[in-house]
Amino acid sequence: MKLVMSDSYLPGAAVLAHSLRDGGTTKKLAALITLDTLSGDSISELKKLYDYVIPVPRVGNPKPANLYLMDRADLAYTFTKIALWRQLQFRKLVYIDADVVALRAPDELFDLEAPFAAAPDSGWPDCFNSGVMVVSPNMGDYWALQTLATSGDSFDGADQGLLNQYYEHRGWHRLSFLYNCTPNAQYQWEPAFRHYKSKINLVHFIGKNKPWSKDSRYGGGSGVYSELAARWWAVYDRHLREKVRCIKFRVP
Repeated sequence: MKLVMSDSYLPGAAVLAHSLRDGGTTKKLAALITLDTLSGDSISELKKLYDYVIPVPRVGNPKPANLYLMDRADLAYTFTKIALWRQLQFRKLVYIDADVVALRAPDELFDLEAPFAAAPDSGWPDCFNSGVMVVSPNMGDYWALQTLATSGDSFDGADQGLLNQYYEHRGWHRLSFLYNCTPNAQYQWEPAFRHYKSKINLVHFIGKNKPWSKDSRYGGGSGVYSELAARWWAVYDRHLREKVRCIKFRVP
């Protein structure tokens, strides 16, 4: 399951869906959407790509000041992600952000017994990154998270801070970084990537610049980043390039 709130993320959502199916998933794919921020064309495309398209209301942070510590004012409505916990029609969800490409399907995550699981964040590994999560929907958790959201209680102003604060004293199952591999500039990153890359399941392109951003295909980024972005583009070229020349989510 993923959340799509902007037409600009449609290329990511499309590549994610195709990459999961290419990777062999046997699971149904679902997308949460916000009707007031997506165009009709985008919603129509998502309905072709996903088995379930579920409208949810946007939830903003009433105290967004901490977002500016990260220069990420664009994350002001990511509290909307707490709608995952009220999707009681599903016993368990594997949530994946739309800026992720699957190198193989992570279907085994559905077999985890833990009610909540996530992988460590590369910026502060005592916290988890909220881009890939295993969630067991529960209205008790939903209403507790809604209360935190209403008060704007998040150390980074976004969903990741809110969720880490909520689970800090409840405990969370730690997934391998292989399930949420975030390219970064840490000195150990490249040698570790070279050693473990054959085992990576999901690559998460965190930050403002995405593989589908203008000019990102042919310039910028480290050798490793370019290598991983090429995996995103390979999926795009295989499934979408010829189909979307006249559709709004066409990218360069």
